[in-house]
Amino acid sequence: MTVQGAGGRGWAGLILAGLLVGCVPAPLRAQPDARLSVSAAPALPAAQPVTGEQGLYRPPGPGALRVQSDRAAFLTSLVLPATGGALVQPTVRAAAGVPVTVALPGTLGFTQVFTVASLEPLNLGGAAGARSVSEMARAVEAAAASLPRGSYTVATTVYRVEPLGTLRVSASQPGAQVSVNGRAVGVAPVTLTDLPEGQVTVGVSLGGYQPFTQRVTVRADVITEVAARLRPVTGTLSVRSDVPASVLVEGRPVGATPLDLAVRPGVFSVNVVPADRALRAQNLLVRVNASRVSALVCSVTGGQYRCEIR
Repeated sequence: MTVQGAGGRGWAGLILAGLLVGCVPAPLRAQPDARLSVSAAPALPAAQPVTGEQGLYRPPGPGALRVQSDRAAFLTSLVLPATGGALVQPTVRAAAGVPVTVALPGTLGFTQVFTVASLEPLNLGGAAGARSVSEMARAVEAAAASLPRGSYTVATTVYRVEPLGTLRVSASQPGAQVSVNGRAVGVAPVTLTDLPEGQVTVGVSLGGYQPFTQRVTVRADVITEVAARLRPVTGTLSVRSDVPASVLVEGRPVGATPLDLAVRPGVFSVNVVPADRALRAQNLLVRVNASRVSALVCSVTGGQYRCEIR
């Protein structure tokens, strides 16, 4: 993520970068009266995790910056890692409008890079080992004090370097949709790389089946497996009889009364056959709704065997 120097426009990215630029001391910002403009961006593209993080890299990081100045300039990148002191990279001389590559050291965690572009050589060795942005700013201010006004400006780059893991999601039914933290990521089976360590919520859904949700922990350099067993959405067909009877659904024997049977929603032909052959078997169409009980109650009244839906 980069914020350009004077006269340029920063490209969209981490909200964090905007907050950072607003908080850094003036000597490390793009100088409003600078006679040159500079831009800097990581030479390698960042990871694109489905969880949405931006400016994220696997160790050792992006490796280099691509830096460009609209005038011939001396370029020095000051790297402030999450831990340890600031590192001053070797100064590179750039021609006007010609991109150059500035090497970056390997880091871990949140990393800030301030690329100083100056019209004259600038000794920024005093920033080496600085533990804070304020210390670095004082070193830059002191080094630039002897320069004519408007002779330098700064481009800011921020990124995060973290070990990343992989998530692999499969489902017991083909065509199931997979989401991670509420974001649709594809159809199972799906393998998702470049995920930062931490917990994520995996969702798997398919029409006619109960949604599957599982909270899992992604670990660095490990494949985390999620196997979603999808269960059909069902209702309950309940059959009760005051005399023993067998039950058939769509012509298939399913048991004897009393019976509670989980079935997919729909309309079914239900036959209730009393054990006493003197009683007449009953055949009814019964609608079963999802997550509800459809009750069929059978009894002998006045010598007649009848079933009714309740």
